[in-house]
Amino acid sequence: MFQVFIKKWFRTYEGIVKKMPNEDFKNIQNDLEYWKNQLFLKFLIYCFPISFIAVLPGVYMSFKGGYIIIGVVDCLCFALLVIATFFSFLALKYRKLLIITMFYLLAIFLIANLGYIGPGIFYLLATTILIALIVPVKYAYWSIAVNAIILLSFAGIIYFEPFNVILLKQYSASEWLAFSSNLIFLSLVLVVLIHAIFDGLQSVILIKDQLQANYKNIFESSPLPMWLFDTDSLSFLDVNEAAETHYGYKKKEFMRMTIKDIRPPKTVVDIENIVSLNKEQFKYRHDNISHVKKNGEKINVKIQSSLVDFNGYKAKLVLVADITAQIKIEQEMQKSALKLKQSEANLRAIFESTLDGFVLLDSDNCIAAFNLKAQESIIFNNNQIAFEYGKSILDYIDVTRRVYFKELLQRVYLGEVIEYERKFRRNGKIHWIHYTLTPVKDGDKTTCACITGRDITVYKQYVQTIEEQNKIFREISWMQSHLVRAPLARVMGLTTLLSCENDENEKEEILKLLQYSANELDDIIKEITNKTSNTV
Repeated sequence: MFQVFIKKWFRTYEGIVKKMPNEDFKNIQNDLEYWKNQLFLKFLIYCFPISFIAVLPGVYMSFKGGYIIIGVVDCLCFALLVIATFFSFLALKYRKLLIITMFYLLAIFLIANLGYIGPGIFYLLATTILIALIVPVKYAYWSIAVNAIILLSFAGIIYFEPFNVILLKQYSASEWLAFSSNLIFLSLVLVVLIHAIFDGLQSVILIKDQLQANYKNIFESSPLPMWLFDTDSLSFLDVNEAAETHYGYKKKEFMRMTIKDIRPPKTVVDIENIVSLNKEQFKYRHDNISHVKKNGEKINVKIQSSLVDFNGYKAKLVLVADITAQIKIEQEMQKSALKLKQSEANLRAIFESTLDGFVLLDSDNCIAAFNLKAQESIIFNNNQIAFEYGKSILDYIDVTRRVYFKELLQRVYLGEVIEYERKFRRNGKIHWIHYTLTPVKDGDKTTCACITGRDITVYKQYVQTIEEQNKIFREISWMQSHLVRAPLARVMGLTTLLSCENDENEKEEILKLLQYSANELDDIIKEITNKTSNTV
């Protein structure tokens, strides 16, 4: 409870000390001066309560020992410290001047009354260091000069003895100058070091300002939305103009929002966990997620992010690319690719299931595609090897026919369709192949040639069989028209004679001739029947 009270009191006290008039805020624009002012305010905050360690026993011992004037000076200096600490309506430069005056007054008085071994010398050194820390360093060099004048003045007092001081009993003028030179030396060294530190700090500040300016230019001029958000509260810390334009929110609106406000409701639950898991990893990340614009439009975005320190916040810098159109195109392309794949599969199925063999040639007469049937139905020589992609079709043609076949292809590329048949003997069997050479056009230009082949051996055998049957039928027809008619005519004539003949001997002779003609006719009919049976 006591600690809570102390912390609350200290925050109130710190707020009072740090108050400054409005005109002092202009000075804060200079970063180096800002840090000097902050350092001075910290000095005031801690100097006042800590000063009681020196003031209370010093005043008490002064009044008790009869050194009334020392007690009065201590109280006066403490009053100046109170004014500089709590009179916040005073400009900061006047508060600094009060503190410097207080230290000089205290140093001179203590040296005069307590000598070189008293705290006055330390206050003189401390004043120079304080000046170097809270005002431009050039004034610290002037402070060293003032210290030298003060010390020389005391040397003159020691030498000429215009009035009695304790230093007259402790030092001669030469001894005082010897001791004082050490103070000047030490002051000068410390000021030079502080000057070098502030010069380096100023360079760092300038570089930082330049980097911040470059960052701001890149951040604001980016054509893609960018923002910074606090990884603890998820609140937006800064957004660029592209983010305002793309999402429809004004910058003031963004500053009142968190990153959860631009995410779809279903994904909000996971955001805090994701950010919490990644906020300790200062690594570049990229993800594809969904965002919602001010008008409610849902978009797909690709975010690229990295953790950075921003004005004391552990923040995440995010670059956003809207890929909604890209995803839609990719989905359409996937659908088209699926349809194309299905069409290719259907075409391939048709291509492979056809009775004809196909070989597609490119403009260099090389094999671009062929189906399984091609190996059976497109034969160019008796010892043909398997077709291969990219191989010239002329490699499959007999050497004696290559020139002729090349001429055929040239005619095809001129737009002519060529058909022909060839007979081959493979594995002891005769094969007949019907070839068709067809131009393949792209618009009006012939770009490829297609060779189709069909095995017509069965057809040829069928035609040959029909021709042989026709030959037999012609023989049968001749036999019917010539061989059958002769015995039949004799039978008809003998039958007529037999009906008119009365002589038994003649009748018997006619019957013998009639029997002979009938047998001849029967033999001819049997032969015709036999030929007819062989053709069926």
